[in-house]
Amino acid sequence: MSFIDALSPFFRYLMLAIALFVTVRLIIALFCKKVTDPVRGKLINNITQEAIPLYDRETSLGRNKKCDVVLSFDTISRLHAVIAYRSKGFVIFDTFSKSGIAVNNQKIDGKSYLKNGDVINMGGLEFTLEESKYKYIKDKSGAFGKPSYGVILILLAVFNIVSLLLNIRPDGEYNVQVVLTYIIFIAMQWLYYVFASFVLKIYNFELEMIGFMLTSIGLAIIGSMYPGAVLKQFLAVVLGLVGYCVLLIILRFVSTVKVIRYILAAGAIGILAVTLVIAEPTNGALSWLTIGGFSIQPSEFVKIAFIFVGAATLEKLQSIRHLTMYIIFAAICVGELFLMYDFGTALIFFFAFIVIAFMRSGDTRTIMLICMVAALGAALILIFRPYVANRFATYLHVWEYMDEGGYQQTRTLIYSVSGGLFGLGLGNGELRNIFAAAEDLVFGVVCEEFGIIMGFLIPIVYICVVIFAVINAPKAKSAFYSIAGIAASSMMLFQGMLSIFGITDILPLTGVTLPFVSKGGSSIISCFCLLAFIKAIDTRTYASFKPQIQLKKGATK
Repeated sequence: MSFIDALSPFFRYLMLAIALFVTVRLIIALFCKKVTDPVRGKLINNITQEAIPLYDRETSLGRNKKCDVVLSFDTISRLHAVIAYRSKGFVIFDTFSKSGIAVNNQKIDGKSYLKNGDVINMGGLEFTLEESKYKYIKDKSGAFGKPSYGVILILLAVFNIVSLLLNIRPDGEYNVQVVLTYIIFIAMQWLYYVFASFVLKIYNFELEMIGFMLTSIGLAIIGSMYPGAVLKQFLAVVLGLVGYCVLLIILRFVSTVKVIRYILAAGAIGILAVTLVIAEPTNGALSWLTIGGFSIQPSEFVKIAFIFVGAATLEKLQSIRHLTMYIIFAAICVGELFLMYDFGTALIFFFAFIVIAFMRSGDTRTIMLICMVAALGAALILIFRPYVANRFATYLHVWEYMDEGGYQQTRTLIYSVSGGLFGLGLGNGELRNIFAAAEDLVFGVVCEEFGIIMGFLIPIVYICVVIFAVINAPKAKSAFYSIAGIAASSMMLFQGMLSIFGITDILPLTGVTLPFVSKGGSSIISCFCLLAFIKAIDTRTYASFKPQIQLKKGATK
């Protein structure tokens, strides 16, 4: 017995302990962080002299009880106006109110920048803007809200070193590619921490380190199963982190959002169309393109555009009439995915669309109508394309087809519980020998080799990220951040649930990846990019940053 084999039981418990401590500590920090909400100005009611504080985030005004400021007057629309703070100062948006908005007795067209002392008339109510001296946001987090990121990074390094030791070959030799990949991966985490701290001026790293932890679990499995593929997976992690940083920089400037969304919308539809035309069938779907020896799944990148386009609605907040174009865009994307037989991704897109549409309109009837139309469309597909239903013939009947269509699910159900609470140890499982174990069945591999505790930890992380996004959405500096953050986190959770419930036969098996954990370069890149939308919703991310917006030609100054 080698030295590594002798320490294998210890390593098994050490890896579980590190994963538990790191994720739980980071999740606690996410919910314990508190920062002041700086008052940028006040709206003074000219009759009652009541002062309405205006914060760094957008403030909605109207009769609707969901508005930040409720004005219970018949002359006020349900959502009458939104006041936001931008780099040039305050700007007021007319959200299609019936009576309109006037600034200094001049009716505005869409929006208008404001200055100290301006008089605003909304439905007969007059307010005077009084700007306040800006005070920097101060972190008021307690001890639980201030984790030591250095300690977290050291623990992540230990986790990866143990993974490397367990990836030793039976003959006692290391795969050089695997060794170098792990060394660079550890260094990359530290380099990002330094770069983000001093260049991007980011001071909170809980979300990124949660991503690093989940990625480390995935790399451990991939390195032990496919040593030759671990470098590709790592390169995808690097590209994902670059995309994450680029998106964070772009999202700082809200004025660029409205321009970029048209480019991304056209690009998303175009790349799916190209994939539909030239892709070769892979496992029954036309989802992959091969470029220069690398296989990419374009639909993973379209996820970013899908959320970006849907959330870019700063001037059209909660307006049903402006959902039409996005409905058309979403219908084209989902339709193309159906034609590609990529039903799992189509479901993820549709779920994200429902989240975005509801946040934009707040109208339950509209959402129900959309769902009914989608259900009718799916029924028609099954009627006129009955072979589509054959892909789901084994759903809830996997034990009847355990050596045919239910082969993967039945083996997952058998092997995933065989590891017990603490697992059999990395490399000691049987599920890894089943087709697509590191891609579609990776949750079962985690449960078998790392233990059910580790397996349950992964979906708990997804759920906590969604809760974090929902809690922080009302405090975000822009409605764009709120919508994009909740949509991205919901998409990640829904994808995780499709993956986990699919291989356990609770839902039909659609073959989607488990975010951050599954083998797949396109998937890991999109996961880190989705994380950027969630990061932007955190008020601490852009604490020292003033959002920007451009004034349209002809707008009132």
